[in-house]
Amino acid sequence: MIRTFKAVFLDAGGTLFHPYPSVGELYHEVARRYGCEAHPEFIQKTFHELWVKKDGMAALASQSSEKIEKQWWRDLVREIFEMAGGLRDFENFFEELYDLFARPHVWRVFPETIEVLKELRQTKKCVGIVSNWDSRLFGLCAGLEVEKYVDFILASAVFGAAKPSPKIFHEALKKAGVRPEEAVHVGDSLEDDIRGAEGAGIRAILIDRHSTRSAKEHPRGRVTIIRSLRELLQ
Repeated sequence: MIRTFKAVFLDAGGTLFHPYPSVGELYHEVARRYGCEAHPEFIQKTFHELWVKKDGMAALASQSSEKIEKQWWRDLVREIFEMAGGLRDFENFFEELYDLFARPHVWRVFPETIEVLKELRQTKKCVGIVSNWDSRLFGLCAGLEVEKYVDFILASAVFGAAKPSPKIFHEALKKAGVRPEEAVHVGDSLEDDIRGAEGAGIRAILIDRHSTRSAKEHPRGRVTIIRSLRELLQ
């Protein structure tokens, strides 16, 4: 699927690795120590609804920094727990939660991630991570042993632009030393990854691990869909 491309760009969360056991359960675990017993499923559902409402981190595309993105997370988490009835000492709770998600032990790489990265490395292609994330991404990639298989990592808060802005994709092309038609981007978001990459002239592939819909049935129309990163090597 990717033999003709010189560079492969990959999203991070939902593409290479995921929170474990889940965002809802991890938030719940910390919140209990601050007097909130909101159910993990309620937290997970509310998180997802607010994430969609806020359009993920795409709103920060033109004014992103580590400080700004941390405040974005603080506002999101505050809104979740206001809807859950509140908790004691929100600021200390948030700092503990924010620090927790910087730790590799609450994340898991997908079963095929390392194997596929190793094979991509063997093909001599340039491999880069392009993600809407803050500076915690670098430590996570190192701790999850992903970093050693990629040529570069672009985190939106550090770079200063977030997907779907073409700016971050243009920077990926610059780092890889390739033209847009020589690169492919893989991610799990139609808006950030597919529209963003295509807006920069880069071929895009959607990884949709759970859906059974075909590309023709997809809401965005005809989009190349894979269920596993292994399909990239076929």
